[in-house]
Amino acid sequence: MNKISNKMKWSFALGGFAKDAMFAMSTIMLFYFNVYLGVPSAFLGVMMLFVRVWDGINDPMMGTVVEQTKTRWGKFRPWIFIGTITNAIVLVIMFSNPGFITDTTVKLIFVTVLYTLWGMTYTLMDIPFWSMIPTLSEDQKEREGITIATRLMTSIGYFVIAGGFFTLAKMLGGASDIESDIPNMLKGSFILAIIVAVVFIICEIITVLNVKEQVKVIDEKKSLKDMLGLLKDNDQLLIVMIVVLVINFTLYVTSGMAIYYITYRIGNPDLYLPFIAAGGVAQVIGTVLYGPLKSKFTRKQIYNISIITQLVSFVLLFINAFFLSSNVALLFVFAVPIFIGQGVFMVLQTVLLSDTVEYGELKTGKRSEAVAFSVQTFVVKLAMGLSLAVIGIGLDVIGFIEPIKESELVSTTFDQAESTLQGMNYIMFILPILGLIIGQYIFNKKHILNEEKYEEVMIALKEKRGDVSGENTI
Repeated sequence: MNKISNKMKWSFALGGFAKDAMFAMSTIMLFYFNVYLGVPSAFLGVMMLFVRVWDGINDPMMGTVVEQTKTRWGKFRPWIFIGTITNAIVLVIMFSNPGFITDTTVKLIFVTVLYTLWGMTYTLMDIPFWSMIPTLSEDQKEREGITIATRLMTSIGYFVIAGGFFTLAKMLGGASDIESDIPNMLKGSFILAIIVAVVFIICEIITVLNVKEQVKVIDEKKSLKDMLGLLKDNDQLLIVMIVVLVINFTLYVTSGMAIYYITYRIGNPDLYLPFIAAGGVAQVIGTVLYGPLKSKFTRKQIYNISIITQLVSFVLLFINAFFLSSNVALLFVFAVPIFIGQGVFMVLQTVLLSDTVEYGELKTGKRSEAVAFSVQTFVVKLAMGLSLAVIGIGLDVIGFIEPIKESELVSTTFDQAESTLQGMNYIMFILPILGLIIGQYIFNKKHILNEEKYEEVMIALKEKRGDVSGENTI
């Protein structure tokens, strides 16, 4: 059985750090396009939903391309390198604020094209990156070790940029204010984009040089139709896909509503940064906790611990919102366990997807790492797209009054109707509770690929392969 060296483990984890630092840049693009470039928020909402859905369609196609790639460097590393370089270039251009985008029509085209290209080039490296995990070892403990390390680093990379973007851009650009000093914030954002792009390239090159496939399976080329057939035949992959979609959808609704809830319901937008920072620390703790939990509980038990922890916390937040006038201290106290549970689930979902590779190979005779992990990318992007639609429609239904612009300054109004504020409570807390309950029911009812079942799969698979010598190549 192949062992994953510490050099390989942390080289891969370093790639995860930079990858999610890059992904975090996408989380601030709505604000950047709207406030700094002056693109209407309604246009951005529709455009971003469309692009996310297109990403979801595009991801399985990319998985097919990766599966059919055969080079002396393997099938994953070339795409990680190509995707990294192209994605970094697109990011820098996107934040360059070229002079020709002063025209409204050109500006809308520029934003749409660049945002679409960013998503597609990110997919070029994201799918093959995660797809490498099942090829590094067939031992569950080895996979869990590298998954924990990588998820730890991805959480750090994500929250450093997501939480610190505006502060860093303000400092780099010498801006006096985040909202009103737009020229210097544009300058700082551009410099930060360059820094993130350079770090991204350096870290992914380290990953490409030090992480190599160890489990090699010779398999015939597969068409897109074959890929979709594999998804249909691998019932456990479908179950994990549905659960990840439901859980991520509800959590994206919460994170997407957080800025509105804190700004209008709490009435203090300055709390958003510390709230995100606290969430980042808590999520890192959750990823670290997976290891100790794994030594005492089964994966199904860990899943239930993660979901129940979040459910209880959401109920407490609901009580705080409706009966305790949204106490700020309790908001932080009750939200921290949710982020910890998210951290645990992030590790678990990657581990569960890894196991479906061998399960699918046994059932279908075809091994498809890239397809399994294109599912992860697909459902995460689809969940984000759907959550944007729900938030947009939900805010309209509850009568939300959008912030207004006066001259070049952004003026935020806090005089939302009480019914609107109550509606925010429902979107923020009730939807996640329902989603978590549905996800827990589906997983406990349909997921059968536990530790014992996986061992049975591996024994049967090795017999089917004729792997009696202990080699990992067939």
